[in-house]
Amino acid sequence: MCVLTFVAGLLFLQPALLSAGGGGERAAGGVAVRPATITVIGRGELFAEPDQAAITVGVQLYDTSAQVAAAELRDRMDAVIAAVLALGVPERHVQTMNYSIFFERDYQAPPRAHDQDGRPAGTYRVENMVRLVLTDVTRAAAVVEAAIEAGANQMYGIEFSFSDPGPLEEEARTLAMEDAHARALALAVAGGRTIGEVLEITESVPAGPGPYDARAMSAGYGGGPVQPGSARYTASVQVTYELR
Repeated sequence: MCVLTFVAGLLFLQPALLSAGGGGERAAGGVAVRPATITVIGRGELFAEPDQAAITVGVQLYDTSAQVAAAELRDRMDAVIAAVLALGVPERHVQTMNYSIFFERDYQAPPRAHDQDGRPAGTYRVENMVRLVLTDVTRAAAVVEAAIEAGANQMYGIEFSFSDPGPLEEEARTLAMEDAHARALALAVAGGRTIGEVLEITESVPAGPGPYDARAMSAGYGGGPVQPGSARYTASVQVTYELR
């Protein structure tokens, strides 16, 4: 049984009352001593080619009549969706992300100018955006061009990713642990010691794949390349080893 005595904010152990049992190293007098440790940060990094791409495209139109704008928008979007489906994009991978109608008032019009609904003079802006998921990244450029030719005039970029990032994350963690071991051993040897068992591991939660090494896009009415490049996966661990 251990009796603790508090004096002026300090904590003292009464050595004479420590039990003879218990694990851990002990110094003279039977007081338990925490083993010497060494703590390092290990990092793992690897690169892989994405196997899927997400493209957000759509149509934005303006007209003084909401009905006219909405009708034209429907026709244009039907053509865009038909074009990408014809290239093999599964219908289940086509998802509407936004459909909106906004009225933008014309402040240059005469104060009493109104439309047929009684609104002040202005223009209706209608927009419809869809997200396309491609399981064949080599067809990204063709899908972009087909959407533009069919009438798409809005695009919010291409996002390359992995359908199953689990194996990449596991490999990155393994590399991080190997790096931690190498760092700890090198530091210990430099100090005339060596390392023992792993006492504690803390993993930093990854934020997903890092920036792409090579990704270019020059989509427009003149066409252009779309290159998926390679994505970087990283893992970071803090490991504490016994120092011998």
